[in-house]
Amino acid sequence: MKKSTAMLIGTVTYIVFFLYLLLVIKVLLFKFGPIEFKALFSYMSSSLSSPELIRERLLTRGNLIPFHEIRNYLANLIIGGNAISNVNFIGNIIAFLPFGFLLPFLQQQKNRSFVKVTFLSFLFSLCLETTQLLASIGTFDVDDLLLNTAGGMLGYVGYKLCRLFFTHRPQKSIAVQERTV
Repeated sequence: MKKSTAMLIGTVTYIVFFLYLLLVIKVLLFKFGPIEFKALFSYMSSSLSSPELIRERLLTRGNLIPFHEIRNYLANLIIGGNAISNVNFIGNIIAFLPFGFLLPFLQQQKNRSFVKVTFLSFLFSLCLETTQLLASIGTFDVDDLLLNTAGGMLGYVGYKLCRLFFTHRPQKSIAVQERTV
């Protein structure tokens, strides 16, 4: 591949990843309303001035018990129950698939590990969940952390499968190539 083509692909990948991050932040933090960072920081400042309210919100509305909501999501999926619950369960995974898929393209070859992508998926999810808690625009849910991280992990598996497919395709034999000409 030519160096200019590789640079173009790299630039496009950075742009796509940046747009993906903006979309995730928009959907998870601002839902489907306008992006208002000034309001977000105002909410966070207000919350940080009253740490007891953060604790209360976390304990009364948040979920700190791993797999508590995941069990509910799975039960709903099996019985075909609450559609919103199903969308939340599957959406948390799907939302982070691009993160795990695109991130390795942006990293140097030696840094493209499953463990690093998993850790960064967890860290990005933790930042989003913590922002929701501090800005009082959602609830902190440890199961969201698990599902988002799982989505990042599955995205990385997709990345590896694509790399395997596109870098190790068998070459047609010369005889087969000559017959097709």
